[in-house]
Order: sequence, then C-alpha cells, then structure tokens
Amino acid sequence: MLTFHRLAVLTLFALAGSLAHAGSVQKTGIALTPQERAYIDSNQRIRMCVDPNWVPFERINSQGKHEGIAADLVQLVAQRVGLKIDLYPVKTWEESLAASKDKRCQILSFLNQSPERDQWLIFTRPIFFDQNIIITREEHAYIGDPKGLTDETIALPHGTMVEERIRKKYPNLRIITTETEQEAIALVSERKANMTIRSLMVAAYTIKKEGLFNLKISGQIPELANALRIGVLKDEVVLRDILDKGVQTLTEQEREAISNKHVSVNIQHGVDSGLVLKMLFGALFVLLAIIFWYRKLRAVDRAKALLAQQQGEQELRARREQSRLVAMLSHEIRTPVAMIDAAARSLSLLVGSGDDASKLRIERIHHGVGRMVRLTDQFLAKDRLDDEALSLKADLVDGHELCQQLVVQLGNSPRIHCRFSGDAHLTADPDLLQVALHNLLINALRYAPAEARVTLTCNGDSDGVVFIVSDEGPGIDPEEQDSIFASYVRGSKGKDTTGAGLGLYLVKRVVDLHGGTVTVSSPPGHGATFCIELPRTQSPSLAVK
Repeated sequence: MLTFHRLAVLTLFALAGSLAHAGSVQKTGIALTPQERAYIDSNQRIRMCVDPNWVPFERINSQGKHEGIAADLVQLVAQRVGLKIDLYPVKTWEESLAASKDKRCQILSFLNQSPERDQWLIFTRPIFFDQNIIITREEHAYIGDPKGLTDETIALPHGTMVEERIRKKYPNLRIITTETEQEAIALVSERKANMTIRSLMVAAYTIKKEGLFNLKISGQIPELANALRIGVLKDEVVLRDILDKGVQTLTEQEREAISNKHVSVNIQHGVDSGLVLKMLFGALFVLLAIIFWYRKLRAVDRAKALLAQQQGEQELRARREQSRLVAMLSHEIRTPVAMIDAAARSLSLLVGSGDDASKLRIERIHHGVGRMVRLTDQFLAKDRLDDEALSLKADLVDGHELCQQLVVQLGNSPRIHCRFSGDAHLTADPDLLQVALHNLLINALRYAPAEARVTLTCNGDSDGVVFIVSDEGPGIDPEEQDSIFASYVRGSKGKDTTGAGLGLYLVKRVVDLHGGTVTVSSPPGHGATFCIELPRTQSPSLAVK
C-alpha cells in the first residue's frame, strides 16, 4: 500500500509539472502545434552562440555569463515558449560564426540576415531594430552619399552584415577590418581611418564610455538599418518556428524597457533647450524650402505646357534644366533633413526618462522630418517617371516576397493583413513596383482610422498577377474617382491630411509602364479598394537588364 501511495504522489508531481509548462505557454497566448510541443518536451535546452564583445547589445562578462539587450530579449522569448538556453563559450565573433557553421550551437542570438548567412541559417522575425550611422571625426564634411568619396578608408568589424554590404555597394571605399566595434570607432578617433558605420546605440555607448568627443554623426544609410533576428540552423525549422512565435509576443514597451536598462542615457540631467529651439527653427526652414520647391515645380510644369508647341530640341533643353533643378533641390534639402534626423536621434539618447516635454518636441521633429523625406521622394519619383527616355529594368519578381518586404519596410505594422494565393511570379521592374505598392499602403494607413485594418492581397492566375490594397477609410467620392490618378489632385476627403497629390499619379505611371491597369472602387461607407493587374511578361521591346 505504501508503494502504491508513493507511486501516486510521483505521478501527481509529474502531471503537475507538465501542466505548469503548458500553463506558462498558454498565459502568453502562444499556440504551439503538437510537433512543436513534442520538440520542446525532448529538447528543452538549446545551445546558443553570441558576440562576446558587442556592448550594449551583448557580451560575455568576466563570470562567463551572457548579458545585454540581446541576452534579456532572447531569454524572455525562451521563457515564453518553455525553452532553456545554454551559452556556448567563445572569445570572438569569428569563433561564434565558425561554431554555428559546425553545428556546435543551434542558434545565434542577435544578427542581421544576409545572403551569406542564408547559406546555413534560417531566421526569426526581427527581435530588435536599430539605425546604422556614419561616424567621422569632427572636422570631416557631412556625407550625403558614400559613392562620391574617393581614397577614403572605413573601419568595420570583420564578419558583419555591414562589412558584407559595404564591400558590394561601395567598392570605392577601402575597408580596414577590426575584431570589435570599439576598435573600429577608436581607429577613426586616432585618425587611422576616415570613418566607420556603426549602430547608433553602440556608437552612443562607446563614445560616452571612452570619452571620444572628437567624433560626430556625419550621415546615415537607411538601407543598412539593423533588423536584428535570431539565427537558427537550417535543419532546425521547428525550433525556428517556436522561437518566432515567442518573438511575436514581444511588445514595443518591453523592447524599450530592456534597451533603456542597458544604455545609459543620463549623460546630462537636463536638455539644452536652446539646441532644441535651433533644431525646430531648422526644421521650419527646411519646410519653407519644400514649399518653395513645390511652387517652383508647379511653375516648371506650366512652362512645359507653353514649350509644347516649340521645337523638340528646345523641349529637351527645358527638360534637362528641370532635372538639374530637381537634383539640386533634392541634394540641398536631403542633406539638412538627414542632419536634423540624426541630431534628433542623438538627442533622444540624452533625454531623461521623466522629461516628457522634450520627448514630445523630439517626436514632432521626427514626424516633420518623415513628412519632408516622403515629399522629397515623391517629387524625385515623379521627375524620373516623367522622363520619356525611361526604360524598365525588368527582372523576375516574386509578388508574394515583394509584398512581405514592403510590410517589413513599414515596420511590420499589425494593421496590415496579407493574403496570398497562386503563382505570383512576373517579369517587372521591382524598384518601380515597390514605389507603386508603397504609395498605396501609405495612403491606406494614413486615411483609415487608427485601429482599422489595411488588407494587402497578391493573387496569381494564368493571365497575370493582381495586387489589391483595401482600407476602411472615408473612401473616394464617385465623381472624383476618374480624376484621382492625375498629378497634384487630392480627394475632398483627404484635405485634413498632409500630402502633395502625387502618390496615386505615381501608381498609375508605374502600372502604365508595365502595360497593366489600375482601378479604384469605393462603395459608400466601405473605404477604398485599389486593384493593380499586371501581365506576367513584358513586351519584347523591354530588355531584361
């Protein structure tokens, strides 16, 4: 009888442990498949490789423990899915990469996805976002585009995504590889390299810690922004899916709290109100320049109408003068806008947690800069698309993948719901298609209520590929639907929002160049739905470049 009781007690303990594990997953709202639950039951401990010296993101401290932003985020994800993490000890990032390739560890904690890493890893969704910036000494001029630099050196840690992309995109720069982030920044400070490209968060931490105040932010490269993910071995698909579900439970508030825990922002206890005021006046000046530019372009358009009756050579000269004007104004406006945005990002690191007034001012600067950049991009896109000599750079495009990339570019907004079906491969210019779909999504998010959903659909059939963007906004009046795709035309229901009336014109121009059609339907009270229909292949006259 005693043996029976002991057996019953042990059975109850085992059952309680199993229920506790299931309950912990259930509390976070994570729905695991039977295959995923079986994986966790048999592989509760997984090995992880990390960058041992990437402060404040992560490091292995003197006690051999993993600490930093990455450590806290990954541990939070692991706890929510019921996994235990064992740290694989290394001394350098190169050792971690080698150990991952040799399958001595199952995951890499915090890294960007790249074609080279795709060879042996699969990735979760981004777990953390951070901007990369160009760092130079104080006397170096602002860098608008690194392609224009000659005979300049750039210090970059070996084996990083930034090094991989800089080698491909900017062969004009001479790369000096380093072992650590701190070494790269130190080489710039010591005049042994002209610049480095580093994370804004890492740069702020290192400059303050080492006292490298002879350095400054001299620009940024938006396409090199860090979308940091958990990398998983290719043959561990189930593990990747489990971790991905844990990543999806993270909130922006949790990311911000963990980030603030590891990055000291108390460089000064107050904010220089004079500096904030100067930045606001700078933003106002750039806004006035945008208005002047807009009026100047309207004047140029009117001048083009008058020149239509003259000789073709005169028309070509006028067109070239307009392009020079657009290029000049773009350069003059983009440079101060980028400087204001970079300065605002730096200033946000100096603001104390209780200074809500300064945070509000800085947030307004960010929104203002965003509006200026979008307006600048639309005017530049119009100028390029209006060029009669424009030819498509046609390539094979996967419509489903293109839509997913756009959602990532828009910050994985939970408001965007994607639907895919059929084979969506087509021959098209991927950059121009992104311009068209990006404008439709931005309009839908802007005009729909704050919590309303926007649906992005991509369907492929035997005739072609169809992209549909629908929203739950105020819609478009029937009498305006025929003219809504003209340049500088805005619907009557959008007068309370900012815009130049170019977004839908650019959509129509891109679709026309591809030999497709775009239509709009807007039943009263049911928002607006835009439908783009494109052929699978372009005409033989369009060479694939």
